[in-house]
Amino acid sequence: MLEPWVRYEDDELLVVAKPAGVNTHRADTHTQDGMYEWVQRQRPGQALAILHRLDKATSGLLVFGKSAAANQSLTGQFEARLVDKRYELLVAHDDERPAVLECHDAVDSTGRDGRIRRSAATDFERQAAGAGYDRWAAHPHTGRTHQVRVHATALGMAILGDDEHGGAAAARLFLHAAAIGLDHPTAGRLELEDARPASFDRVLAAGDAQPDDAQPADSQPDGAGLAAAVAHEARAALFDPADTNAYLWIDRHHDGFADLRLERLGDVALALNYTDGDAPLPPAWLEAWHATLDLRAVYEQRRPRGGGGGPARRVSGADQPRFEVTELGLRYLIDLEASATSSGLFLDQRETRRRLRSADLTGQTLLNAFAHTGSLSVAAAAAGATTLTLDLSPRYLDWARDNLRANAIDPGDHDFIYGDALEWMDRLARKGRTFDLVLVDPPSSSTSTKRSRGRWVVERDLHLLVESAARLCAPGATLFVSTNLHRMRWPRFLEHLEGGLVAADRSGTIETQTLPLDHRSGPGDPPYLKAAWVSLDGDAR
Repeated sequence: MLEPWVRYEDDELLVVAKPAGVNTHRADTHTQDGMYEWVQRQRPGQALAILHRLDKATSGLLVFGKSAAANQSLTGQFEARLVDKRYELLVAHDDERPAVLECHDAVDSTGRDGRIRRSAATDFERQAAGAGYDRWAAHPHTGRTHQVRVHATALGMAILGDDEHGGAAAARLFLHAAAIGLDHPTAGRLELEDARPASFDRVLAAGDAQPDDAQPADSQPDGAGLAAAVAHEARAALFDPADTNAYLWIDRHHDGFADLRLERLGDVALALNYTDGDAPLPPAWLEAWHATLDLRAVYEQRRPRGGGGGPARRVSGADQPRFEVTELGLRYLIDLEASATSSGLFLDQRETRRRLRSADLTGQTLLNAFAHTGSLSVAAAAAGATTLTLDLSPRYLDWARDNLRANAIDPGDHDFIYGDALEWMDRLARKGRTFDLVLVDPPSSSTSTKRSRGRWVVERDLHLLVESAARLCAPGATLFVSTNLHRMRWPRFLEHLEGGLVAADRSGTIETQTLPLDHRSGPGDPPYLKAAWVSLDGDAR
């Protein structure tokens, strides 16, 4: 499995290419992972150290230390300003602007005593000129927060897309950490580069080709065409295309498409439309998506805030709603006309499948309750586990069997139960069944169970599910609990988790998890997915 985001790695250092729209690290344990946490999860046997940071909106090279010697050496180099950095940026064209500029304005920084002014210096050099925009290189000699952005604005050339510092509206902040030079702890000077994203050259070329700074609609910096391309290049940078072709391509306003998520499912795009009413998707959006990828079809699924909606319907391209996609080397069946709520693969659970897939589960038993189409069972079975897949829908259980077959796994070697999950979990507990892993990802509500006053609601009753699941866990087992209910906040989720464990007379270490990096969140828009891995202690107390 290739890792296209790796630019350099040895026993001392790991240098990665961070996409735009991804934080360097998460602000706290309940916010979305940053690049650091995502990479660390894929290097579980190593202790990575953050040596410097990039703004969320900035793409490019990010260096992590892998040894004490590297951490000490690189920290000293950054503090002593011995690390050479080159950024590339786009700014509005100006014939009268000199080709070489420098700025020494002090920059606000956060210190122990609050906001203070710190000395800063940045050199700028024009690399290419166009009719609408120019590409510049910036060489910061200090490492202040937003230094390149602040200095570019001070020189009268705010970076395209930098709305925080006066830049014109655009699909992204057109700032890229393109090169870094440092002294390797043991191997001498190391010079690394990361090619700028193709969207930079697209903006420059489009502007250069048009008179009077006009640009074709599909390449306007704040237009749908460029927004679709920018969103895709940020996601595609995270995946080996031979290994994964299913991910969230566009996430609502974060990517310039209000009230819409766009899933890439192989050569098909599924638009999840959250607007009320029945207005058609803008033709410019469809054109932008087809221009970005060679799509066979685009489907739309209405998910109005007030409820309702229905199965997806094709809005462009050829009709073939049933097909397979690849994720982390495994194959999953998609059916866009089978359900009003799912394509068959929940993309927000990719990191759960990654964790299962990358573990050695040989000889272990796993219960997957509320299993949907069994994607978690597939990942665990591929890692060697014997699985029991439990769901209320016979059709989804058949789908789960098909997913196993798609990966050359015999469903006959695994068990399936049709029925209400809570009732069956209690029945299994009465029979004395236990499992090495128990996975529960329930719907927000259910009317199928006789428990919980006739209707099970995740906001009120999640602790009951945790209790039932914990009772099915063998000594030292792992319990995974997840909910995608947006209005449930982390404190309440953890209260349910802890309350259920206490009721089951179990204890353990809790590790939280939320949305993968292809999803987006931000201030006022916290991650909707809340999940936890509980490494349980031995027998019940």
